[in-house]
Amino acid sequence: MRNWHWLLRVSLAGLLACGPASLPSSPGATDNSRIDLQPHPPDTDDISQVDEGDVPPVDTGTREDPGPGAYPPVQTRVPVLELWISPEHLAWLDAHPTSDESVPAVVVLDGQRAPCQVRYRGASTRELPQKSFDVDLDKGYELEDRDHFELLASWYDSGKLSEKFAVDLYTALGLPVPRARYVRVSLNGRHNGLYLDMEHVGKDYLKHHGLERDASIYRCGHRNCELTLQTGPHQTGFEKKTQKDTGHADLDAFLAWVNRSDDAEFEAKLERFVDVEAYLGNLAADMLISNNIIEDARGYWIHEPVKDRWQYTPWDLNNARMFHWRTWMPEDPPITTRWPQSFSLYDPWVQRIYETRVAQRPAHRPTWNVLNTRIWDRPALRARLLAKLEAALAGPFSEARAQAHLDALQAVAGPQMAEDPYASPEHVARARDFLGTYVRERRAFLLKTLPALHAHGSGPLVIHEVSAGSSGYVELYNRGTVALSLEGHELTNDLRATSRAPLPALTLQPGQRLRLIADGNTSAGPTHLPFTLSREGGEVGLFDGKRLSDSGGPRVYAPEDAVFYGPLPRGTVYGRKTPRSEDFERRPLAR
Repeated sequence: MRNWHWLLRVSLAGLLACGPASLPSSPGATDNSRIDLQPHPPDTDDISQVDEGDVPPVDTGTREDPGPGAYPPVQTRVPVLELWISPEHLAWLDAHPTSDESVPAVVVLDGQRAPCQVRYRGASTRELPQKSFDVDLDKGYELEDRDHFELLASWYDSGKLSEKFAVDLYTALGLPVPRARYVRVSLNGRHNGLYLDMEHVGKDYLKHHGLERDASIYRCGHRNCELTLQTGPHQTGFEKKTQKDTGHADLDAFLAWVNRSDDAEFEAKLERFVDVEAYLGNLAADMLISNNIIEDARGYWIHEPVKDRWQYTPWDLNNARMFHWRTWMPEDPPITTRWPQSFSLYDPWVQRIYETRVAQRPAHRPTWNVLNTRIWDRPALRARLLAKLEAALAGPFSEARAQAHLDALQAVAGPQMAEDPYASPEHVARARDFLGTYVRERRAFLLKTLPALHAHGSGPLVIHEVSAGSSGYVELYNRGTVALSLEGHELTNDLRATSRAPLPALTLQPGQRLRLIADGNTSAGPTHLPFTLSREGGEVGLFDGKRLSDSGGPRVYAPEDAVFYGPLPRGTVYGRKTPRSEDFERRPLAR
């Protein structure tokens, strides 16, 4: 322990290159203002002990630009990132793995050192054998032009290929995604395994990705990337990561038009206020990797105030069916039939998540993303999205290009996993073949489902028109070629509600309409609904109650039709431009 002080004093020149002119000579001089530990970790005058070996030269990764649509270059070496934490502080972290409090430490990367604050990171992974680390350099220090490191142990990732491949795939598609590379993490001089060094989404991210420096970064709350107007009882709200003193008015306005814009205005506002090409590309990439539990991934929305423009940045791309889980049997095959309309009202996964979580939390409601749903419902946006999917299947996710990149990643990660003290050799041995099989079978499944995706919204029974207020109505229309019975069908003014209004057992002939009065007065007759429609804007959903989930319960996803509408003053209605159109308009109420 006598050499811990020496670490802080040795090679001062390296520290001068990345921070202030002096380094604290004891942990008591380290900036601990953010630490209020209960119970307190033990005090110590020692920081770290190190035997310095030869440091390999920095690999900048500079190569010829591979061009658009190409995977990023695979790194040529795996740098070592050393963490030095006093035994007492490390013992405190191990005793309190779920705490968000940090302890002082020193990080060494390519011969340069910086004092830092370290804690374990992750939501459900902090008690796993191999810990992930959140490393926040002390004020004034930088390493590699950044002051924050997210070190992901990826213990669940059998060969530590899945999430890196996903990040590289999103990058190849030109999407805004945090950069990731492999590093070897050394903890107090002992090899702690292969990690993903994932770029932190903070102020350095803004700088490195050419975004406005004073942009506001919002992170979705727990179980909340839905873009709803209000946070549900099962969720936490958005967390503002930068510009914390400027309030949330921009986010509130963004959520308001996502939820309460007429379709005619919605597409124009989406083009004006959102990086829509990137967002559509992200939805296509989600289809490729079978991104499933996006609600738990806690992605980021970034608002640039000068441009008044929003950009989505994904996180936790390991929440995907593509992922080769270490908790599975090594020989288990990949699941490649995940329905592509991820995290939308048309996603069967909504049902699965709901039925699982409502048993634990009775207040839980079906979870899906409003923006994703509205994109699927707009013909022009849907066509652009599917064009991106088809381009990805022919490009980076083609059999040849995806398999070649997996081989290149395996060449880097494979030898490292052979030395990873936490690896499961049986799972490591299957990881590359698992992902290769996934790519091949997922491509085949997506190509098979393309006709159904293109046909989205073409059902025969639709909501033709809505009127708001105390005497509002919902008008249904049969645009099909055969008679349709309404028996078992249900209407709702809350698309997440699990209890809906049953419709009368009437039959609609082809071309026939039925007006249902939304006055909240069911005693007035079978065509009166138990709810009213707000003039401030809202939503209406038509469900077929005879369609059950795989478990035999009522379905909470995939309505026959759904409509979002904006403010509807007196004397106006909101409806399809023509009976067979998917385009809506606001028009005068017919007398």
